Amino acid sequence: MRDEEYSGNVDAAPVRTPLGNIARGLDDASAWRPWADPEVVDTTPSTMIEVEQRAQAGAAEGTVVVAEHQSSGRGRQGRHWESVRYAGLWMSLLLRPAVSPTRLGWLPLIVGLGVARGLRGAGAAEAVLKWPNDVLLPLGKVAGILAERLPDGAVVVGIGINVDHGRDELPDGATSLRLSGVPARRDDVLVGVLDEVASAYRAWSEGDDLREDYRRWCVTLGSQVTAQAPEGPLSGLAAGVDDLGRLLVVVPGGERIALSAGEVAIVRPPM
Repeated sequence: MRDEEYSGNVDAAPVRTPLGNIARGLDDASAWRPWADPEVVDTTPSTMIEVEQRAQAGAAEGTVVVAEHQSSGRGRQGRHWESVRYAGLWMSLLLRPAVSPTRLGWLPLIVGLGVARGLRGAGAAEAVLKWPNDVLLPLGKVAGILAERLPDGAVVVGIGINVDHGRDELPDGATSLRLSGVPARRDDVLVGVLDEVASAYRAWSEGDDLREDYRRWCVTLGSQVTAQAPEGPLSGLAAGVDDLGRLLVVVPGGERIALSAGEVAIVRPPM
């Protein structure tokens, strides 16, 4: 969606263009250098599958596949969904982190930090993080991230960003940049997000401690939350994130429980 096509009326029908027609200019942007030029595919079951196949064939770190349409995108806890053609950004990245296995739990959080920074750079000034790596705007979730480790130690990271969706094209609790009043073009969002993800990933790979940065962006911390943990439902205060990337929840009675997975809902945000 080009700037002149954004009328400010979020209910107006958007004018959508294929990313493939404009992606050729991305490699001229200085911000693009950390990654290989993206491969844009028209349709695929999942960009995660596309990148896994390339990884098995020996693809280099930084391989990026972007799809105009996914028929069976992957979500957390085995969920699958179909994307709206030309409305968002659906991409997967191949990473080969040379770090201690004990640090890998932070990788999805670091990618989330990069995505949130990139969206703020694209004009979404109120973008924040919900543990572990959902990106929120005041109207709801605008981006999600999924990381899967391959047998050889490589990690495929899937990123989905709602850019130009209308209200009837999204599930409850979700929003898009367009619905949030951000007239962003998909190519600009793509470059900005990948640049910020690259910056955060590089710093983390080189040993920089980004935990304080993450904590400043994460609205889960300091909130009263409920969680569907593997051990069962719980509620308490989200007090921090540990060295493994787990959410620390203090439940009534004072016990501190570390969550590595599970659905977390913010009941009362920090004052």
